[in-house]
Amino acid sequence: MVKTEDLSSMADSWRDVFEKGRLIPPSGQMVRQAVDGHLTSSRGVQLTLCRVTAAHLPKATPDAEPDATYQLRVTFFDRNHQYFFGRTWKSSPQKMKNNKMTLNEILYFHTSLRLPSNVLVLELVALSARSDGSQQAVGQGFTVLDLFLNKTEPQGDRRLNLLHGSPRVL
Repeated sequence: MVKTEDLSSMADSWRDVFEKGRLIPPSGQMVRQAVDGHLTSSRGVQLTLCRVTAAHLPKATPDAEPDATYQLRVTFFDRNHQYFFGRTWKSSPQKMKNNKMTLNEILYFHTSLRLPSNVLVLELVALSARSDGSQQAVGQGFTVLDLFLNKTEPQGDRRLNLLHGSPRVL
């Protein structure tokens, strides 16, 4: 016989295991490449996200869902191994005005895996409420940011074009 108390402790331990397992580590081969390439010294990177413009989205119409919100997500991706890794940063949900979303967010991250095959994938998703109260995220566009192509740090302003669809095609 299982008591109700036992079930709640089992649920808590499951949640703990789930939360600890959300971080996806880089593959072992990627780490070996970084060591072999003498790229093991950790370096901090600052990325400033100012604005997202999605011209390919339909303009707001009277039929459009009035509570539609959008979110920007940023994740590391290894092109050689076709592998997303690390934690995904998510912006706060916002409404689009004239197909533009103002972010003014600064992301800081530290990595010793400065391989040219490692890129940042930025994805714009539309969030909509499901009938059960959860949210559904549908990819609206994505772009890839090469950070480590050369030894110098990326500097200055860059404009990145959103590709239609989801980065799952990568």
